[in-house]
Amino acid sequence: MDAQGNSQAQSGYGTGFFLKVANKWLEVDEVTQVPMAEQSADEYEVTHFKSPKKKKEWRTGLTDDGEGTLEINYIPGSPTDVALRAARASGEVCEYETFLPAPNGKWLKISGFLIVKSRGRAVPINDRMTQTVTVRFTGDDAEAEAANQRVIAAAA
Repeated sequence: MDAQGNSQAQSGYGTGFFLKVANKWLEVDEVTQVPMAEQSADEYEVTHFKSPKKKKEWRTGLTDDGEGTLEINYIPGSPTDVALRAARASGEVCEYETFLPAPNGKWLKISGFLIVKSRGRAVPINDRMTQTVTVRFTGDDAEAEAANQRVIAAAA
């Protein structure tokens, strides 16, 4: 909110999602929803016979970034379709980068690692075909300001 109380909310328009599959970076085309890590922590009980006021005591354990859903317009046989199919089939951990619009013409770059768990496709009679890709985030992610999004050279 600015000094006058006006919202500074932004659209996600322009967001880019990039995936490294088989050692090659690819911008995932026609993305309509980007997954974000959930970042929740496990907990464990540390209560003992003399816990103050007979209250249970807890500590945080390992953190888990959870799963997310990448949604795209489905273009059968496109480079994006081929790469997502390969990533799912391999079960390998893939690097990813997401670039979100940020204030002052900058970008917020979120990068980390994920596994492509599943991919589903919908082919309706009177609407666009879509693909839903479930990813499992693994390890830690990083956030940093970026001047530009990643640029992928066009194939010759």
